[in-house]
Amino acid sequence: MSSIKTGFVGLSARGWASIALAPSLLKQPLSGYYSITAVSTSNATTAKASAEKWSELTSKPVKAYHGPTDAIASDQDIDLVVVAVKVPDHKKAVMPLIEKGKDIFVEWPLGNGVQESIDIAEAARAKGIRTIVGLQGWQSPVSRRVSNHTPSDYLLH
Repeated sequence: MSSIKTGFVGLSARGWASIALAPSLLKQPLSGYYSITAVSTSNATTAKASAEKWSELTSKPVKAYHGPTDAIASDQDIDLVVVAVKVPDHKKAVMPLIEKGKDIFVEWPLGNGVQESIDIAEAARAKGIRTIVGLQGWQSPVSRRVSNHTPSDYLLH
């Protein structure tokens, strides 16, 4: 089985997503299912630094995009895009991804308020896009013990 080629919007070289989201994709069991293929940040300098960091960590080339998400959305080598930007920017980041048919993982909450979340969900449903809204708290050992789930229960296959 080939891995799910994953792009990240908001994965800088040193931000929260680089500490809490992306590293888990480099370890088993997730590394057997996902590969980091591209990053997109707000400017060229941070995108280049992030791509260099993740290329080194993955031992594979990671593409760098910056600015609006149209470019990463158009990349045919990406199956899934993780969106880890500030909540007010979720809809602006996600809609081009949905339009181009990318499956998406959006860090909680989906949108900036109920109506925006509904708008995003309806757009994804209309295009047949698979979506995940992530909340990293469920990864804590206590939460996993209480819920009796493992990360592999939530893999996108």
